[in-house]
Amino acid sequence: MMEERLKKLSTSMDPEISKVQVFTDKDKQQILTRIRKLSVPQVRSKRPRTLLPRLLTAALFSGIIFSTYVYFDKEPVPQTQPNVQIKQEEPPVIIQNVSGLGSSVEYSSNSEQKKLKISLLITNKSDSPIKNKLKYRVTFLNSSLVKATGSESFIIEPPMQSAIESGDTISISKEIILSQGVAKEELENAIKIETISDSKAFHSFVIDSIEYEETKQIEKDKAEVPQQQKEEKKEEPVPVVVSEGEAKQILNRNLADIKQTLINSEKKNNWNSENPATYEVAGPDFKPYVTERFSNQVLKTLLPKYFCGCDIGFLPRIHQEVRFKVNGITEDTIEFSGIEPASDMNNVGSQWRFKLVKENNEWKMDQWDELTLQQANLELTKEEAGKLLSTETNTVGFHKEIQINGTNVYVFTVKDENGENIFGVDTRNTSLVYDIE
Repeated sequence: MMEERLKKLSTSMDPEISKVQVFTDKDKQQILTRIRKLSVPQVRSKRPRTLLPRLLTAALFSGIIFSTYVYFDKEPVPQTQPNVQIKQEEPPVIIQNVSGLGSSVEYSSNSEQKKLKISLLITNKSDSPIKNKLKYRVTFLNSSLVKATGSESFIIEPPMQSAIESGDTISISKEIILSQGVAKEELENAIKIETISDSKAFHSFVIDSIEYEETKQIEKDKAEVPQQQKEEKKEEPVPVVVSEGEAKQILNRNLADIKQTLINSEKKNNWNSENPATYEVAGPDFKPYVTERFSNQVLKTLLPKYFCGCDIGFLPRIHQEVRFKVNGITEDTIEFSGIEPASDMNNVGSQWRFKLVKENNEWKMDQWDELTLQQANLELTKEEAGKLLSTETNTVGFHKEIQINGTNVYVFTVKDENGENIFGVDTRNTSLVYDIE
């Protein structure tokens, strides 16, 4: 029923609606124009996208960030000249002066082996101690020695070494077993010694003292000889007496061995003024170099006071060129005399006498005595006085001769690296005279 009513209403309204004009022609035209515009899609203009501006922007941004990080992370570095290296000043190199006077070579040969013994006596000739460690290069200068030893050169490095005081002498020795014999003339001026400090050789010399001993093997007679007849024909060995030059070397070597033993004992036992040496502990170390008599008369008194640390020279320092004499030589004894000249430390010279004896084929110190030259009158010559002042580091020239209180004094000019000085030498007792007008 409702449907029929609605149908009637639609029939009655449609004619009315169709009679009234809702849209004018102008409205139609505007609507159509609007529809056309909406139906056509708008096309956006495409701008070309370039990469360079974006990279520049990114680089600028990264640079700001990195520089900010560096600024806050590191301290400012002072500007210096590029590639300029400041060289550290090296400490000055002090060239020490040493002498090898008294060094020797001993050659011995028998049926069993052939042996070469090199004995070095190194004396500090400079005015200051040598504190750096020294080594010694031994070089053989002829082919026979090179072949016999199997080497052109080798290094001797003392296992223990302390400072070498001015004027002191140390002893170093080395034995070499040879593969073949060498003649005496092949040893002469054939062994060169170089003193090395910090890998640099600053002194060299050639050993000119040769001791040569060769035992020749006598061929046995093929015919049998009765034992009694052999004993009758057996000859007594001829006593070997050393020359004066060899005797002086033996004394110098013995004095150097005693000195070195004192140094080693000090290191081993820590001897000092508060811990003086005792003969019971240190005495046995000297047995290879001294006799029992010397131990009782000298060592027992010397050892307790030697390591006092005071400026006193307890050991003899014999001048090698002035009044150094060999007074007597036998098969088993050698006697010497020599002078120890005055010095800055002790301006009174001394006269020394020594006696060496041979025990078990080894020379040992048996006795030494010191006598002051205070009241002596040596009557030194001008040449002797000049030698007392001469060292390897200075030049001595005679200036004049003067009289002081009735005593002859030779005056010399002494030049060294520190300048020039004038000294006088008292001809009676080697005392130094400083006040020269």
